[in-house]
Amino acid sequence: MDTKTLFTVVLVAGIAGGFALNDSLFRTIEVGTEAPDFKLVDPDGNEFSLSDFEGEKVVVLEFMNMRCGTCKNFEENSLKSYCNDNMPEDVEVISLTQTKNADDVELTERTEEMGWDFIKGKNEITDAFGADRSPTIVIIDKDGMITFSESGTMSQSELEEKINAALK
Repeated sequence: MDTKTLFTVVLVAGIAGGFALNDSLFRTIEVGTEAPDFKLVDPDGNEFSLSDFEGEKVVVLEFMNMRCGTCKNFEENSLKSYCNDNMPEDVEVISLTQTKNADDVELTERTEEMGWDFIKGKNEITDAFGADRSPTIVIIDKDGMITFSESGTMSQSELEEKINAALK
């Protein structure tokens, strides 16, 4: 096989493989579909599942990185105000960090500072929710259905509007 043919074969295989990889790993979660369940452990060693909240709470997931300035600004300017001022008892906020070297002390400190749970996430959960950018916000209603999923920040009023829609 000559070099040109070999190059063409490798290029086509790489493109086809890239499409297959993107379809399987980085799918976009669709509003109106059931949220994939997952299990995590909080910094205190308590295991919980997303399904633990079903029928009881709307869940707001923030996929983030501990050192992401955009994430920190969103948390301080939207999430923290909402959690401290307007959050109903039937709403749970969980920030899932993909920061590999985040330790339990750092997660506990951030939880205490902000007022909601910061948990070390897992790549398979990030992939399942299509959360390839930080922050990505996913809102899940009490029936376990996704009502909102978007990357980027939003104002406190926009966040409250999306959560209130999930509460209906």
